[in-house]
Amino acid sequence: MKNCIAFIFMFYLLVSCSLKKEEKYVSTGGELKGKLLCPKEINDVIIRFDTIKENIAEPKMTILGVKKFIERNNIKTIEELLKSLPRHLRTNFSLVEHTKGEGQSNLKFPRIVLFGSDGTFLMNISTKPDDPKYDLLDCAELIESTGKWEFSQFDFQKETPILHRNPNSCIRCHGDQPRPVWGTNMNWPGVFGDNEAAGLNGEALSYRHALRMEEIKSGNSYNKRFDYLIWSDQKLTSGGIRRIADNAFGAELLVSNMAIGTATARGVFTRMKNENQYKELREIILLLGYEHMIKGLLSDSNKKQIQEILLQYNITSLSLDTVFSRLNINTEESFSLETLAKEEEPKTNWSLGAGDLYDQVLLQVLYDLYQEDTNVEMVLKSILADENSIFGCDNLATTMKDVVDFKMLHMHQLLGKKRYEVNKVYYPQDVENIKEKVFIPIYDKLVSYLKKKLKLNEI
Repeated sequence: MKNCIAFIFMFYLLVSCSLKKEEKYVSTGGELKGKLLCPKEINDVIIRFDTIKENIAEPKMTILGVKKFIERNNIKTIEELLKSLPRHLRTNFSLVEHTKGEGQSNLKFPRIVLFGSDGTFLMNISTKPDDPKYDLLDCAELIESTGKWEFSQFDFQKETPILHRNPNSCIRCHGDQPRPVWGTNMNWPGVFGDNEAAGLNGEALSYRHALRMEEIKSGNSYNKRFDYLIWSDQKLTSGGIRRIADNAFGAELLVSNMAIGTATARGVFTRMKNENQYKELREIILLLGYEHMIKGLLSDSNKKQIQEILLQYNITSLSLDTVFSRLNINTEESFSLETLAKEEEPKTNWSLGAGDLYDQVLLQVLYDLYQEDTNVEMVLKSILADENSIFGCDNLATTMKDVVDFKMLHMHQLLGKKRYEVNKVYYPQDVENIKEKVFIPIYDKLVSYLKKKLKLNEI
């Protein structure tokens, strides 16, 4: 009997430990620090996910999901589709006065760009009735399993809508390895709030943009496609910013860059990870990442030894871009989101705010490496986090592993409705600051370990 009880107890412990290990999030309700609601733990999402239910009256936000929804509900017009879109699409939007794309737009009839809660499904909607592209709905989807973007078009010009998947016309703007086109931090040419007005705000609305938005909000939109957008109740003013609805932070264009930038970087990382030689090059990517961030961090002898290793992979240039290229990532195309792929000079320093796409990819490489290399995990655990590592939530992180986990959670693991619901009560400001908040503090110990692992010696 005692043996039986002991067995049951041990079985209970094993099951309990297994369940705890699989738990990814906790939901504590958070705690107030000043006026900011903060998580209590690194993996605290504050709200309960079990209350988030799929709405069968809404399309699944994928290209095929929208196609099936159109067919199942006999949708004939873009307006009929717009009114059925999930709330997180209809709150997270921008208006574009001047577009680089093929469609037309102006102040009275700006294009609507829906970027959603996480930037993984985008829509570009014309509101100008005489636009030749008026009834063509452009959509982009990040395929999470492959890291590739699909840019497709729903054609509503005929009675039965037609889906054109990956049309050649998309390559001119979006490239051979397609990616979104969007303005970089503090520079969104043609977008309402593009810092056209003087003022302290980084995305200051001009008087005419603020006035037009107020007209649209009040119902003087001149096009019912605007009617399905969801606005906050804020009064828009010249020199101010627009805050999106249902977001604890809400600065529209900063949020758009975060959503589109994290989705793009995750796609790049996934494509890299799917390449055969990725695992063999992870450590070198991180070392060259440091050299990319701060020139001169690697000694000449270390550079020479790294070059000798790279030659084994037929990589002849000692640069991060060249290693990325070996993994089928053309950074001049994949990282240059503010330029048209085929018509403008590439600019790879596209910014989310306090960081760029290189930082985002390097963070994911570091996270991926520590999942498999316990020594890297121990390095991160051995370095204490600064009390201000997480903006506004002092002392939330104890070690640098906590900081890495927190950033990965809020930028690359919370997606769709989950991210939307979390961001309603908590938005992690400064989360994109990776160089200063992650890589600089861990430099000494991480680089020392990576050199040892690769058998690099000072000569």
